[in-house]
Amino acid sequence: MGKLLKKYTAPAKEVKFKFPLSGDSLSFRRPATSEVRALAEFSATLEGDSIADTKMSAKILKMLVPEFSEESEASLRKDLDELEVPDRASILPFYFKLLGIERDELQDAVSRSLSKTTRT
Repeated sequence: MGKLLKKYTAPAKEVKFKFPLSGDSLSFRRPATSEVRALAEFSATLEGDSIADTKMSAKILKMLVPEFSEESEASLRKDLDELEVPDRASILPFYFKLLGIERDELQDAVSRSLSKTTRT
């Protein structure tokens, strides 16, 4: 049963993402552990940046969408700025969902962290 279970519980290597407004779709590669770590480290450097969401989305697109791997992050950020807000804002939640992190879990973690910080 071990081999069968492994076969049927293995996730697809690519996941389709559909922009909510335009309806266009992209194929994302599932991130490796090293890529998740690199994106988390990159995210930590963006604290306080006014365009952190756009920078993070561009980094995600560059790392996880094969057709954008050769693009510069600057050109991807420029393209993201031209997208409609619902489409632009949908990339980060999709990435977290891809990792198995739900938005409610994130908000709870942030709230717990803030409550610890404000108590001390």
